Amino acid sequence: MAITGMDLNAVVQQGMTINFGARDRAVGEAWIINTVVPNGTNGGTLTTAGSIPTAYNSVPFLIDTRGFNGTDSSFAAAVSLKLLATLTNLLGSATNLFAGSRQLVLDKVASTAIGRIAFAITGRTWGDIAHRALFYTPSGGATTGVETLALRAFPDGATPIDALLIDLSTGTGDLRKGAATMVAASTVDLGSAPMGKVTINGAATINSFGGGRHLERLVHFVNAGATLVHNATSLSLPGGANIVVQDGDRLHATSDGSGNWRVHSYSRAALAPIAGPMITYTPAITPSAGTITSITSAVGRYQMINSKLCFVAVDVRINQAGSASGGAALVKLPFPARDFAHGTGREGAVTGETLTAITSASSDTAYVVKYNNVGPIANGVQIAFTILYEVA
Repeated sequence: MAITGMDLNAVVQQGMTINFGARDRAVGEAWIINTVVPNGTNGGTLTTAGSIPTAYNSVPFLIDTRGFNGTDSSFAAAVSLKLLATLTNLLGSATNLFAGSRQLVLDKVASTAIGRIAFAITGRTWGDIAHRALFYTPSGGATTGVETLALRAFPDGATPIDALLIDLSTGTGDLRKGAATMVAASTVDLGSAPMGKVTINGAATINSFGGGRHLERLVHFVNAGATLVHNATSLSLPGGANIVVQDGDRLHATSDGSGNWRVHSYSRAALAPIAGPMITYTPAITPSAGTITSITSAVGRYQMINSKLCFVAVDVRINQAGSASGGAALVKLPFPARDFAHGTGREGAVTGETLTAITSASSDTAYVVKYNNVGPIANGVQIAFTILYEVA
């Protein structure tokens, strides 16, 4: 039969039924549709399993699609039966299903059985969730068994590999971390790949690790020359200073809920001075007692040798000492010290005497005295010293 005025594409299928005599209800007998041949989008040709009387030529009709769009009871029953058969094949006869209060419990009858839910799509890598006993032998110890829940991958399609392993006796987990390679750029988006370890090559300036939230990354640099730019908010570096990368350097970084990154530790492949210029700061200088009337200049420069060692050079020139007195000149350092450290220097304008600079635990101040423990502040003096110390 020929149909006009209806798009048969993807709407009418074999197995549906057609009724004649009305468009708003199923009237009388129905014929099963056998074949559908659309003619573009405006009708086509249908054949039915049985012959249709000529009296139904050029009359209104209704095609019943309820069994195919899931609105009739027989369709729902068929779906439920298929789901039950699927669960039986997946879980086996040794599994009991308990439902209630929005939960489904899969209970294995045998206590030694492995509970498992698999996720498999043809042509794609698949995985599963498995509840099983795991046995391991610590070095020099006895074999230990624990109950685990594992999220597993099957990269080769046959052999499972634990990706996330949860110890059910302690509630702790062991997550395997993959590795990705990225190229140095203004933004190196560490969170763009689901990998806990990242190798960075190239020598560009890095201003950002991207906007990933609540992430942890171990980073390995394989080329020298890249520069990590410190930002107190978005990319906080140890010591608060830029870092020029050396080949083989490594760092450990995490991001917070706003996507701001903090580098908690930075380790050099070899302990050597960082290339590039030193960073300039203005050191405050005060006497142990009294007040300095005027200072001609105060210049400090520092550089982080590694993630903790800081090298500082200070040059202060005093014009008028004023009422300054006491046993030391107090000079600010760029960062607090972790422990005691001392450096040496020289008064370079008046007496040429040797100077000693001392700092102590948690202090960001160097106490500078002459060789005889007398304060060095006087009219026209130059106080110059260097100190190497560990940052707190």
